[in-house]
Amino acid sequence: MNKRHEAACALAGLVGVVVILVGLIVADYLPPPKANWSTTHFSTFYADETHRIRVGILLMLVATCGWAALMAVVTAQLSRSPKLATMAWLNAMAGAATYVLLVLFATILGAAAFRPNRSGAETQLLHDLGWFMAFLAAPPFVVQAASVGIGVLSDRGEKPVYPRWLGWLGIWTALLLAPGTILLFFHSGVFAYHGLISYWIPLFAFGGWMAAMSLAAYLHATAKEPATTP
Repeated sequence: MNKRHEAACALAGLVGVVVILVGLIVADYLPPPKANWSTTHFSTFYADETHRIRVGILLMLVATCGWAALMAVVTAQLSRSPKLATMAWLNAMAGAATYVLLVLFATILGAAAFRPNRSGAETQLLHDLGWFMAFLAAPPFVVQAASVGIGVLSDRGEKPVYPRWLGWLGIWTALLLAPGTILLFFHSGVFAYHGLISYWIPLFAFGGWMAAMSLAAYLHATAKEPATTP
């Protein structure tokens, strides 16, 4: 166990939250393009702000490193309790899936911005596909948040790994992320991929949960060990 490595990974997760948010703002994805835009509108959006979008996407891609680091430290810390081993491994497996999805999210959107002069239909297709990686593909994110939540709430020892509030936060985050799969049936309204239920709530629920996990992991890594009596 290396406390410095754990603290560094926890802080990387927190930095990742900030960089992802900055990337979304720079790329003009906050607020996001609307699912009911025409192909011409998508083509114009990517052609007019090409360099800005590319910089924002690059920031988001770099920020995924913080997510990977955070998943590593959370899995390591949960694994220290034998009773939490199953949830720790479930978190690790779901975390690997979500990491790939976030990388694909930024990479596919990067492809949309790579050739801004392509047809509007092709640009729209790439944007839809990229957006689906982060918001339609909600189940792995739900499983991960739920696994951490259940694990934390199941840890009833004298010295739990994380505080119980983090467990409840994980459960609520899972519930808030789950409706994202419904976006497949809507082009407008709160369930569309630019709407309140499918975009805004999952975005800030996930970002807040990631920040809270980073803080909890950092505090655990930097906590002083109790002095032993001879």
